[in-house]
Amino acid sequence: KDFAIELPELLHRLPNLKDVDSHPVSTGVACSDSILHSLSKIASGGSQASQEIKQLEDEKRHLEEHAQDVESALILRKSSDLASQSLSAQRYEAASQAIATFLSMKQNSKLTERAKLYAGEYTVTQLESTHASLRTTLLEQYQEGVQNSDVMVLGKLTPLVQMVQMEQEAVALYVRFLKDILVSELKHASQVSSAQSESSGGGNKPTTSPHVSMARVYNTAVTILRHHLPMVSHCLHRADGDAAVVQLVHLQVEQAVSPLFQKYVQSKQLAVSASNAQRIYEALEDKYKSASSSGHMEDGDLQDDCGFASLVGSLADVDAAMEEAALCLQHAESYTRFIEHSVKEVNKARAMRFEHEREQAKREKERKEWATGMSGNPAGRTKDEFDEVLDQDYEPLEILPAHTKLHEEVAEVGGYYSVIERCLLLASMQRAFSTMDEENIRHYTPLSLPSASGTKRALQSSIVENSLYAARRGSQRAFATGHTGTASAMANFCSDCLRGVLVEHLSRRAEDIGVSSLKPGEGLIAGSGGIFNASNLIRSGQNVAAGGTKGKDPAQRQREIEEGIAAACATFNDLDVAAHHTKDLEKLLMQSVDRGYPPNAPETEQLRMCVKGLSPVAEVFQLSAINSIESLVSVMKPRIRALVTDAVGDGSGAGFSTVIGGGNASERHMVRMNYDLDDEAYQLLEVSEGYISRLCTCLDDLINPLCSRLADRLTDALVLEVLGTVSKRLEVSLKKCEYTSLGALSLDSDIRDFVNYSKDRLASNELKSNVALYKACTPLSRLVQISKLVNVDDLEDVLDLVSASKRKGMWELSSEDAKSFLSLRKEFEEDRINQLLRLSDDD
Repeated sequence: KDFAIELPELLHRLPNLKDVDSHPVSTGVACSDSILHSLSKIASGGSQASQEIKQLEDEKRHLEEHAQDVESALILRKSSDLASQSLSAQRYEAASQAIATFLSMKQNSKLTERAKLYAGEYTVTQLESTHASLRTTLLEQYQEGVQNSDVMVLGKLTPLVQMVQMEQEAVALYVRFLKDILVSELKHASQVSSAQSESSGGGNKPTTSPHVSMARVYNTAVTILRHHLPMVSHCLHRADGDAAVVQLVHLQVEQAVSPLFQKYVQSKQLAVSASNAQRIYEALEDKYKSASSSGHMEDGDLQDDCGFASLVGSLADVDAAMEEAALCLQHAESYTRFIEHSVKEVNKARAMRFEHEREQAKREKERKEWATGMSGNPAGRTKDEFDEVLDQDYEPLEILPAHTKLHEEVAEVGGYYSVIERCLLLASMQRAFSTMDEENIRHYTPLSLPSASGTKRALQSSIVENSLYAARRGSQRAFATGHTGTASAMANFCSDCLRGVLVEHLSRRAEDIGVSSLKPGEGLIAGSGGIFNASNLIRSGQNVAAGGTKGKDPAQRQREIEEGIAAACATFNDLDVAAHHTKDLEKLLMQSVDRGYPPNAPETEQLRMCVKGLSPVAEVFQLSAINSIESLVSVMKPRIRALVTDAVGDGSGAGFSTVIGGGNASERHMVRMNYDLDDEAYQLLEVSEGYISRLCTCLDDLINPLCSRLADRLTDALVLEVLGTVSKRLEVSLKKCEYTSLGALSLDSDIRDFVNYSKDRLASNELKSNVALYKACTPLSRLVQISKLVNVDDLEDVLDLVSASKRKGMWELSSEDAKSFLSLRKEFEEDRINQLLRLSDDD
């Protein structure tokens, strides 16, 4: 239908014969024909241009190849003339450079047939004959230099043999030359050592130590390797000359040092000494373990060294022998690290050359592709060669095995050394234990730990210093060897000896001497005496030293008592000092690891873990010190309870008592625990001496002689334990009292005074805050909570007090405790208390 409508209109619009040329349709058709004709001519012309461009590219490539061949022919003629003339004039360096140019062109495929034709057949023939003659001449001179051991000649010829591609022959000759030098130098070093030993053997001077001979061998090898390896690595690396030199030097060192190690082991009888040391160590360890389980050791057992002096030697001799063994291990480890470093540097240089060749191949490949890519005729053979180079991955050369014979020798001597060093450490501790005289004040020194107060007169015994000195000396000596296996073994041995022997001995000594001497009534502290003669808490002389005290003046008796208390407290301080020195030893050894061992190595990380094993040992020392203080407080508890009972009273309700000898009106009254106060009783209490002040005075007389002789950390532990015991006793007495509102205020004042007293007696500033003090001493925290609970003005405030304290984590009282103490307040009704606390429990 649409077509029927539009067709007449289309016919009407067609041009007629008169205006056919000017009609738009005719014009459009003509333009289209013109454009099509133009495009056809362009297409045919473009194809012809493309062929012409391709032809021009081919001509250009042929011209470049022709120019390259002409240049190669000129270079060949010039090299041929220069090589022939230089060889005739014995200018071998110039001749070698000319031959190197010829060989480089040959290797890079620049010696084409057209280049040979341009240069002339005689040119290539002359170069090849000159090359053969030069090789023969250089080889003869190289052999002559090797026979004469002429380093100067070999130094001049070695770079030349690389140019003429005779590295294989040169490596064999150079290795033979270097072997002769090594044998000669090592023999000379051995003869010097023997001559010195013989010259000193007839006199009083000692013979040369074996580590001196070993050091000379290592130094000779290192000197030769540092002198010859750089040149060989640069000039003869294509024939693996660098690897051959390193292998040769290490092999000669092993052959020279192995007899020295064997001679040293046999002359010092290390195998026998190590076997005896192992047996003696086990005997000493069993002796101290059995003493630890039985809790007692006889004086004869303490002096017995289980045959160390007779079977192994004196401590001084064994220590000197360990110094010598450590030097042998140290020299061997230093050489081993140097040779391993040399191997790494050789492989590093080879990797750099490999990467350089890859870069060259990549650039050459890109150049060839750019030159031939437009012509569509890529050089397949050249591309394959470049791809073969680029597809290769560098693999380090295994120059030396991971474990050599020298490693085995060092491991053997290191094993003997570790066993003897461990036994020496335990024997040194045994000597420190046996030589300690508890009654000789000269065996005590001032405490070496830092103190918050400068008035401390604390002491420490010589046991800790001597034992930790032996541990520090043995550990540092083992770490100085640089051998990770030996150092790790010694770190573990040190931890075992400190934990298994020193901790047990010091703990047993603290119990046998410290706790028993300071037990009230049996030791240096009195177990009798009421609150009215508190100054007699320290005994007046009995059982202080051997013999009676008759005929001694009071000052001398007092001095003996103070010395006895100081010696007893020193047994506790020793544990804290040992923990401090153990931490210092860990830091010292960790610094040695950082400075003297390769970082990020698995062996080094293993050594770090062994050193960190000293940290738990220090914690064991600290825990043992706290346990000893707890044992001391446990034997002091009867006396502490008696002091609290005397100060508090018997609970009969008598709130006041007249001071002994009182007759004047101005004298103050002494108050027992009583909080059922009216106005008159409260006013009288204000002018009287409270039981808390008397209790604190008695506690001072009891603990002050100890606190002035203990380390700060142990002083705090003692004070907290005593405060805990006193607080528990006071809580029991508080449950027997009734409280008025004024009595509750008096209780709050007393508890505040007791808290302030506690803060004043603590040495650490960290414990002097309320939060820290309450967390450290839970019984004292309960007293404070009881005081706050009893002092509430209204029962409605109890719930707020409990919830606020619980949010702070400072509420230790149960509902039953709160109910019992609130019921003691006279103003509060019991039914109201029960109802309120029942609601609190439901919430």
